[in-house]
Amino acid sequence: MAHNSSSDGNGFKHDVQSLRGGVDTLTSDVSNLAHSTADAARSGASELRQRAQDAVETTKAKLDSAKTAAADATQSLKNVISDNPLASVGIAAGLGVLIGLVFLRPRS
Repeated sequence: MAHNSSSDGNGFKHDVQSLRGGVDTLTSDVSNLAHSTADAARSGASELRQRAQDAVETTKAKLDSAKTAAADATQSLKNVISDNPLASVGIAAGLGVLIGLVFLRPRS
């Protein structure tokens, strides 16, 4: 019986060692998964940051284009007015009369 007890003790030690090996493997796997998840999150955040920067740059470019177009239109209007001052005054007066008639007209 003593021999039996000794073999059971070795079997138990072997089981404990196998269990420790399994726990070590599991710990390593969980650690690797955590690192992979963190790397993926960093990569996703980096991609989002890049997309936001791209959107800001695109918006700035469109805003600059709109400013340029507005400045060009303003300059063009100034040129037309300075080239034809009497016609510009006549058009402005005519528009003023039309707007006045629209607002002063009795509503039914």
